[in-house]
Amino acid sequence: MLISHSNKFIFIHNYKVAGTSIKDALLPYSSVSKEKSSLSQKLRHLLGNYPKIYSADFPAHINTKELREQLPNTTFQDYYKFGFVRDPWDWQVSLYTYMLKSQKHPQHKFIKKMNSFEEYINWRVNDEVRLQKNVFYDGDECLVDFVGKMETLNSDFSKICNRVEVDASLPHLNRSRSEVSHLKYYNQKTVDLVYEAFLDDIQTFGYKKPVLQH
Repeated sequence: MLISHSNKFIFIHNYKVAGTSIKDALLPYSSVSKEKSSLSQKLRHLLGNYPKIYSADFPAHINTKELREQLPNTTFQDYYKFGFVRDPWDWQVSLYTYMLKSQKHPQHKFIKKMNSFEEYINWRVNDEVRLQKNVFYDGDECLVDFVGKMETLNSDFSKICNRVEVDASLPHLNRSRSEVSHLKYYNQKTVDLVYEAFLDDIQTFGYKKPVLQH
C-alpha cells in the first residue's frame, strides 16, 4: 500500500502484479513514514497541511475494505484509489515460481517439497484460494476508482499517472521467472481447476479460460 497526500492517491498493492515496480515509480510522491518522508512532506505534516498518515502505518498488502475501516472517511473518499489484477492462470504461475525462488517466503520450504506445478494447483484450489476480487471489493461493491490489468500495465499506469498528475515510468523489478509462456505449466486438468476456483475473479475482471496448444 502506498499513499500520497501531495497528489491525493492510494495504491492498493495486490501481490505479484507488478506492485514492487509501481511502488518504486511512485515512491517520490509517497508519504512513506515519519522518518523517511522528504523534508517538504515533513513540514507539511508538521504544519497540518497533510494528515499524519503514512504508507508504513499499514500492511504492505492491506485490502481496500480493511483500509477503509482504518482511514478517516474524508481521506478514503477524496483520494484516488487504484490497483492491478492479473490473469488468474498467469498469476498462479507467478506465485508458484516466486515461492520456489524466494527462500525468505514463509511458504518456500512447503512449496519446494511439492513434486510438480499440478500438486501446487491442487493444494491452492483445495486449501488456500485467495481471490483478487477481495483485494478491491467488499462483496459486490468495488471500493477503488480504477482496477488496471497486468496485461495492459504500461497503458493503464499511464492513465493513472495522468489522472493523479505525476510524472513516473515503470522499472521492472522482482521478476520471478523467465519469459516462458505461463501456459506451458498447465495441462487441461489444472486449467479447469483454476477456472473453477477463481471463477469470481475471471468473471469480475473479464478474463477467459485459455485454450492449450500442446
